[in-house]
Amino acid sequence: MLPLLVLAVLAAAAAQNDTQPPRPPAPRREQFRVIYEWNSIDYEWRSPEDRDAYLSTNRYIPQNVLISGINFYGENLFVTVPRMLDGVPATLATIPVQQSDTAPKLRPFPTWEANAAGNCSALQFVQNIEIDKNGIMWILDNGRVGTLTQNPDPKCAPSLVLIDLKTGKNEMERITFPADILNPNSTYLNDLVVDNRDGDYAYITDNSAVDPGIIVFRRSDKKSWKVRDSKSMLSSPDATAFRINGTSVNLPVNIDGIALGPQFLTADDQVDRTVYYCPLSSFHLYAINASVLRNEKLGSADGALRPYVVDVGTKASQTDGMKMDANGVLFYGLIGNSTIAEWNTTVDFHVGQRTIARDPNYIQWVDRFTFDDHGNVYVIVNRLYNFVKGHVNTNEVNYRILKSHTGSKSYVFAEDLKPANVPGAAAAPTLAASLLVLALAHLIA
Repeated sequence: MLPLLVLAVLAAAAAQNDTQPPRPPAPRREQFRVIYEWNSIDYEWRSPEDRDAYLSTNRYIPQNVLISGINFYGENLFVTVPRMLDGVPATLATIPVQQSDTAPKLRPFPTWEANAAGNCSALQFVQNIEIDKNGIMWILDNGRVGTLTQNPDPKCAPSLVLIDLKTGKNEMERITFPADILNPNSTYLNDLVVDNRDGDYAYITDNSAVDPGIIVFRRSDKKSWKVRDSKSMLSSPDATAFRINGTSVNLPVNIDGIALGPQFLTADDQVDRTVYYCPLSSFHLYAINASVLRNEKLGSADGALRPYVVDVGTKASQTDGMKMDANGVLFYGLIGNSTIAEWNTTVDFHVGQRTIARDPNYIQWVDRFTFDDHGNVYVIVNRLYNFVKGHVNTNEVNYRILKSHTGSKSYVFAEDLKPANVPGAAAAPTLAASLLVLALAHLIA
């Protein structure tokens, strides 16, 4: 009976694929090239005296400033500078898209005052941001600073901060996460994706060493909840060792990277999306439908998420950041291989992974990706392994931004679908059938 069911699913998937329009020709590709690189990060200071004052009081320690996240809007690239160590003057900043300097100084965003350390109305620890299709910037502010020091300071509560970039006013709306959702002493808000449907949702990875999970935030009523799955969200003992260019580091880090696939129609004619995620210390990529994460009841029952999680497959190495484009192509790093890879999610993961760049000298710890509006993808490379071990050498290049033309745009601009029974709605490419086949294959095995 089970083989017949598998054949039926395969036939249905094939029939659906036959209804799809021909794929557009592959976009023109170019090799990744370095557009920015820094030995150490500096800022656009209000005055030379101000810089000297920060240096003399250890509020600015150049070797402690690491760029991590990246995003694009208008004429700027936004970069995040998490306060893992002391001496980080601003935790969110901009640099220009158009190059005028190969090592531009960071301009604090929105202002210097909005980045004041110790002021809980200001940004304290920004690991990552996202900018949705409506020009809203979603900022993860952990609140707790000094996470790599002996005494992290949880003075400020973990929050989500929203800024409407369209207005130009850059006013911050702060939503503090409830204490029963996040423990301010252990949470680590790492990355997020935004789903601009049904009142806007964010799916956020919390790689807390104590209570890892995915936080779901609904903007329409500012409600949040957390879902957990120990099997897919905890680090794997066989993947905690990293070795890059002769340097070894042990990092047992839980759920980390997250990506959001295009919309698809479910068997019962509902619009859904697939959320992909992985622990940093794991070789596996996992998937779950966004509709499952949106079910608040699954946030309170132990093991409730497990039946809905799909193990998509294994990668050649561990992955930190990853990003989906609007056509369902996933871009991700393979840290131990000094590689940037991609996977077209319409193809089976086991055979569809593809290396698009590999260089042990220039690709040393891929962190985050972003897309601009001209078909380019940008990648942060930050040698995080040296930073964690306290081995940053400011006499050599530590941080790079790479760029390649791929013809891609961000997943936030993916096509909006309507149920098939709505007049004028077109058949939609879907990952649901392939995930079901994969799940059944695991069942048979």
